[in-house]
Amino acid sequence: MTNIIEARGLVYIYPNGTSALNNLSLAIKKGQRIALLGANGAGKSTLLLHLNGILRPKKGSIVFQGQAVDYRHRSLLALRKNVGIVFQEPDNQLFTANVLHDITFGPLNLGLTREMALAKSRKAMRETETVSLENKPTHFLSFGQKKRVAIAGVLAMEPQVIIFDEPTAGLDPKMALKIMDLLHQLSEQGKTLIISTHDVDLAYSWADYVYFIKEGSIAGEGTPQELFLRQDLLTACDLYCPWIIEIYRAMINTGLANQNQQVPANKNELLKLINESPVRFNTQRIKAIHNCLG
Repeated sequence: MTNIIEARGLVYIYPNGTSALNNLSLAIKKGQRIALLGANGAGKSTLLLHLNGILRPKKGSIVFQGQAVDYRHRSLLALRKNVGIVFQEPDNQLFTANVLHDITFGPLNLGLTREMALAKSRKAMRETETVSLENKPTHFLSFGQKKRVAIAGVLAMEPQVIIFDEPTAGLDPKMALKIMDLLHQLSEQGKTLIISTHDVDLAYSWADYVYFIKEGSIAGEGTPQELFLRQDLLTACDLYCPWIIEIYRAMINTGLANQNQQVPANKNELLKLINESPVRFNTQRIKAIHNCLG
């Protein structure tokens, strides 16, 4: 697969002297589902703002489809048309009188006719289940509704890459599932998706490639099944082990599975591993698993 967006040797220092990115490089292929993880202050959000051209590095470059961003107006406009970002706090993204006006702002700003902007906006509203909110003032919406409207505003511009900063933060479980279902739909459409998250369980079961970020640099990268098995790396990056990995290890330690079996990628694969175990679960073995899990 071809790299759709790259960060090459990014260095960024905030005006107060805080070093946020330290020679950070990564390459993301078209259609990938990427998760960025790291402790608070690791540099995740700063990296996202570079990928969308909001911040400009002191050194290094952002490359989109083989072309380095030069930060002139036309170059930035092309980048932001193709790389959309959904902020963690939707109030940072919603700023017009009502929902429809807010969603059409992006397409209109790209130079589309009002008719085309409305068509794309209404398509995005259908995808995000916000059609019924069309005429509502944005400041009257719930947090979850604001989140979906913010996503619709990005989808209306039809970007190839969509960045989500903590997509499920602040949402109740039902709304979080709706957002993740939407991300699955976008992935099936061929969109390249990048999320920043503290939720290792979400990252493990959703992403097909993961980056651990520590002190502004890439501390590790790989598939979730590779990276989350490295307890030393998890500890160094102040991350915890996904529950699927913990149960998989407990099954190995209690003889219910062996190390030659593939690491389960999600809950369904874990349940399949449990059902195919040649050893029957009994009270003693369940207790042993509990002991392994602490």
